[in-house]
Formats: sequence, structure tokens, C-alpha cells
Amino acid sequence: MSKLKAIQKIVDLTNLIETGFDVIGISNLSTLKKICRDDVKNSRGEFAGYFIENDELVLFRDRLGACNIYYAINGTLAYISTNPAWIAKTVKADANWSYILSDYMQFQISFTEDTFFAGVNKVMPGTFVRINKKGLRKEKYWNIEFGNNGFDPKHLLGLMKDAVHYRLELLNGNNYTSYLSGGLDSSISTILSKPNECFSGFYEEEGYSEMDYIESIVSKSDFIKNYIKVEINQKNFQEMMPVFPEILPDPCGGLGILPQVLVAQEAKKHHYDFAFTGEGGDEIFLGYNWNTVMLTLADAAKNLLRDRYMVRYEPMVEKTLNDGFPSLAGGLLSRGRDTSYATRRILEFWDHNENVENNVLNINLRVGLPAILTVDEYVGKYTGVTPVNPIMDHHIVEYVCSVDPRNRAPIPKFMMREALKGILPEKVRMRYDKMGFPVPYQKWDWKLIRPMISSLASRKIMDIDISKHVTMNRETWALYSIETWYQYHYEKLQIHE
Repeated sequence: MSKLKAIQKIVDLTNLIETGFDVIGISNLSTLKKICRDDVKNSRGEFAGYFIENDELVLFRDRLGACNIYYAINGTLAYISTNPAWIAKTVKADANWSYILSDYMQFQISFTEDTFFAGVNKVMPGTFVRINKKGLRKEKYWNIEFGNNGFDPKHLLGLMKDAVHYRLELLNGNNYTSYLSGGLDSSISTILSKPNECFSGFYEEEGYSEMDYIESIVSKSDFIKNYIKVEINQKNFQEMMPVFPEILPDPCGGLGILPQVLVAQEAKKHHYDFAFTGEGGDEIFLGYNWNTVMLTLADAAKNLLRDRYMVRYEPMVEKTLNDGFPSLAGGLLSRGRDTSYATRRILEFWDHNENVENNVLNINLRVGLPAILTVDEYVGKYTGVTPVNPIMDHHIVEYVCSVDPRNRAPIPKFMMREALKGILPEKVRMRYDKMGFPVPYQKWDWKLIRPMISSLASRKIMDIDISKHVTMNRETWALYSIETWYQYHYEKLQIHE
């Protein structure tokens, strides 16, 4: 079994040797003595790597983006690694301020192959990057396809069970645990994987505890002999903040990465190398608030077509659905202040030949999910506990996409809730107050952020009103992340010197 080891390779494109290959992750590819494109197309699991075939260096990544691999080309040399910082240091790459100030500041997630390091690119999910001495080309080996089929909850449950069973076989007896947060996703992953122990993070602050739900899962599961509660507080959270650039060399996502690290570190102390997670459930089963807003408003717009006062105004409704909703999505997804830029970015992904429902799911799968999985991957690398993500198995995703949009989410996570009847306690199956892994930042003191924000402002790269960053929020976190990242890589490690 291949854990999240490191790949660091310099390949001479004028002297490609057919036998060269490497792969990371949890998949059937780890068992092969040689890899070709057909093997990747027929694969299953979470993986990334490279091989050499027909005088080409071929980089590849799993369909949904659970594992990352990066590259840079300099003359006749190709630099390949699972760590973009290694490539950046090797080729002396500059900071990619164009990307940092645009996509990152607006979304805190990536839409493209760009990274924080200029000229260091990542392979996109479900893609081959084929490189030779004449150049490179990209080839999609997997695409999202939508359908209008009926929904069978038993079939979905069967796919979930199979996804867990498949990964347990790949673990081949290795000791594993699970991260249990009390939501649908982590609960079903725990119930089906049956670990002896599981780990849960918690806050003491009122309104942030999930323990009641977690304990209902534990009490239902006779296989769980022990569960370990990991307190997340201001002290241990803020002690982790300076090492953020070591954890995530290409920043994305929000503050939740640090609580994930604290829980994973505790799992490692108990000698676990693998942990089942519930990642992917919100993206695949439309569990986010912005999903609900979009789908509810789209349904309301369609209902106007049945209103007698809207007779002959059908084109106006259709225009709203086709042109208005991409703008709404851009506004809802934007973490920054430039909503017009955010809308333009969303429009690049919006397929006007598809309905609103399919476009929302497509954005979840192509943009949101790879970012969430990237955070998981790097938490695993930093702590030594490899995440196992059965819910985002591509068989499950393909089935969800094949279902008629009207059957996917009349309520958030409808398909999953229906499939898990009788499997999860009802208080968990039908809960709507799940918060993810939020940080109670409004209740904590944040004196430590002012020096970092002031330092970034002094670089004159962007206009920053320091007085607005006295406490933590998503924008402040983005600015803090940028400055800590820059100091670590360009002043401490001196990448471009």
C-alpha cells in the first residue's frame, strides 16, 4: 500500500527511459509493477503520479483531485513533485502574485492549474499531462456526465458500502481509525468502516459542540471500543498558525485546516497511519448553504412559468435562469470584494446548455471538492495519517450525476438521507445544523495577527486597511496566510535566491 510519500524527480526530456514511473495514494495502481494510460483509465481510488510511455513523460491525477502532483518545465528538464515548494526552490520560482491577488483573494481556492509559485503548475483532476522535448499537451481521461435517471436509495447505499470495502481491502490489514464529527458524512464513513477507535475535535465555546451527535453514533456502534475527544482552543490553535506554510505549501481553504491537524496529530500519537473521513459529502450531495440558495431560487423561477400573470414572459424567466444565476453563484462563492471578477470566473465554468442544478453540482465537483481534498491530503502528509475518502469514490459521483436533478436535492443531501434510513440514528440522519469544522474566532483574542497584516501591507502589493483586521475572518485569514507563506518560502527558505 502506497501512503502519501513524496515524489521528487527531475526528468531529462531528451533521454526518456520507458521503465520510469511512480505513484502515490490509495488505489489499485499501487499494486502494479508498471503503469500505462489504460491502467489509469481503469483505476479506482485516490492517486497521483507519473510514467513514461512512447517517448513521453505522462503525469496523472485521480478523477476528483484527492492527490496532487506538480510540475515545471525548464528547457529540456521536467521537474516533478508532490510538493510544489520543492520544485519552486529547485527552479528558483518567483511568487505568483497574479494568481494570489486574483483567484486566491476572491475564492481562497484554485480554479486552474496555477499555484502560489509562478511557473509551477498542478495537474488537474482526471487529466494526463503529456510532456516531451517538443512541448506538452493535456488530455482529459474522465469527465462529468449528467443524466435524468431515477433515484434508488438502496443502490446508493450499496455503492457506499462497496467504496468502503474496496479501500479496506487496499489497506490490507493496516491499522486505521476514523474522524467522527457527528454529521452524515463522517458518521456513515465510520459506521461502514467499523474502526475500533475514532477521533473527534471539539470546542468548549457554546454553540460549537457536536458531541451530542457524535455520542449517538458511538452508542449505536458496538465496534467502537473507544473514542478520543480532542479539544481545540485558542492556545493550541494559535500555536499552530506559524507552521501553516509547512502544512500547506500552496494555500487554499479556510481556518478549519488547523483543527484538522490537531485531531490528526492525536490519531498519530495513537499509532494510526490511516483515517477514514467524510470528505466529499457536501460537494457531491449538495449540502452547502450556497447550493440550497441557488436550487431554491431556481425552483422558484421555474414556478413562475406556471403563473398566469407570467404568460408570454417565458423568455424573461429563461434569461434569468441562463444569465442571472451565474452572477448569483459568483457573488455567493466570492470571499473577496470583487464580485464582478468572481462572476467572470464562474462564467468560465457555467454551461448554458445545462440547467442550474447541474451547473451547481459541476462547480462543487470541479472547484470546491479538489480544494477540500487538497487540504485533507496535506494534513495527512504533515501528520503522517493518510486520509481515506470513500464518499468521493468516482462510482458514487457518477451515479449521483446520472440522477435527474429534481431528485438530487429537494432538501440538502436528500439522496444521502434517503439511502441512510435505518443506518444512522434519526437525530443525525435528519440534522440540518451541521457546521463543518468552524472556528469560534469571534470569541478569541487575535493580537498575533496585526504584525503579519502590517508586514504584508508594507510590501505595497495590495491596498490593506490594517484597522479592519483586528480579529479573524475569512479575508484576514487569507492575508495572514499570504504573509506567513511568503516569509517562510522567500525569506526563511530563500527560494528565489
